[in-house]
Amino acid sequence: MPAEYYFLLGGCMLLVIEFAVPGFGAFGIGGIICLTLGAFFLLGGGLGAVALIGCVYAALALAVALCCTYLPKESKYNPFVLWEKQKGEQGYRAGPDLQGLQGKRGVALTPLRPAGTVSIDDERLDALTLGDFIPQGEEVQVLKAEGSKIFVKKVKE
Repeated sequence: MPAEYYFLLGGCMLLVIEFAVPGFGAFGIGGIICLTLGAFFLLGGGLGAVALIGCVYAALALAVALCCTYLPKESKYNPFVLWEKQKGEQGYRAGPDLQGLQGKRGVALTPLRPAGTVSIDDERLDALTLGDFIPQGEEVQVLKAEGSKIFVKKVKE
C-alpha cells in the first residue's frame, strides 16, 4: 500500500480520536495535517496539488463563515438561545425592586465583614459594605441598591 494511504488512514483515525477523547485539539490538528499530506501525495505533489488543496480549504472556510453568520439567526439551528423576550407584564421578575431602600436606616443583625444580614423596616435582608467591618447591633444606612445587592455603611454618631 502506498504511503499516501497511510497518511489518509492515520488522519481519519486521529480525527476519530479527537471526536471521542476530550483534549486540546492536538489529535485534530494532527489528523488535518495527515489528511492534507495524504491528499498532496495522492494528487501527485507539485504546485497543482497545493493549489487544489488550497482551494478546498478556502471553500471550507467560506462555508463555515457563512454558516456562522446566517444559521444562528433561526431558532431551529440554535436551540441554546431564548428567542422570545420575557416581559415583566407576563410575570417574569428577577427579584424584588430594592431601589426604594436607598437612604433608609436599619440594624446589623450579623457582623458585616463585608457581607451579612441587616434588618430594615422589620425585614431581614442580605447586605454588603464597601469593605468596612460593621459589628452586630450597629445602626446602618443603605448607600445604594444594585439589583438584589444592598450596600450599607455604618451610621456615624
